[in-house]
Amino acid sequence: MSTSFTYATLTSTLQSMTEDSGTEFTSFIPTIIQLAEDKILRDLDLEYFEVITATAFTASTATVTKPTGAIATRTLHYTDADGKFVEIDLRSWGYVKDYWPTESSTTASPKYFADYSATQWYIAGTPSGTNVVTSRCVINPTGLTSDNTTTWLSQYMGDLLLYACLVCSEQYLKADERIAVWKTDYVERLSGAARILKQADRIDYSPVTSTPVKEQ
Repeated sequence: MSTSFTYATLTSTLQSMTEDSGTEFTSFIPTIIQLAEDKILRDLDLEYFEVITATAFTASTATVTKPTGAIATRTLHYTDADGKFVEIDLRSWGYVKDYWPTESSTTASPKYFADYSATQWYIAGTPSGTNVVTSRCVINPTGLTSDNTTTWLSQYMGDLLLYACLVCSEQYLKADERIAVWKTDYVERLSGAARILKQADRIDYSPVTSTPVKEQ
């Protein structure tokens, strides 16, 4: 069973294991925790933080606002005039602009979407109505802070969070000789966490790797 942490106990453990309880390092610990959490979420591609959100098209507008905190989109659907659930296919930005360069000057049944910005999707073709849009997105969860003293990661994957924090801590402290040690421990625990999650009935589970994504 994984060690669990609160914000206070994780802070204390980091100070002990880095042998640094100074004010400068301690004041940087919130940033270290955030960086570590972001790394774990990317490395594990956690679906535990996926949410389904309903919004709507704006007529003659080729963009749709993403849910707050969305960091990756799994699926995007809209409900057509007959009440059918229609999936919109994800494509690259270059692909959708080549397919649908007219933006809002002409409307058509939405067929593709791409990331337009950190907060919006670009839709091709441009919707003519205000159909309901349903998204399934990975949401950046609320992190561990002095005000939010426990999280799913800190309670159920505390050891993984600790070693991710230690890597970031030693990078901050410029202790190069210890970075590799903590990285090795982190990778070992990452593999174990991936196996646990894969066994938890996650049919479409696939850990994120550094393999380049082929352009669609």
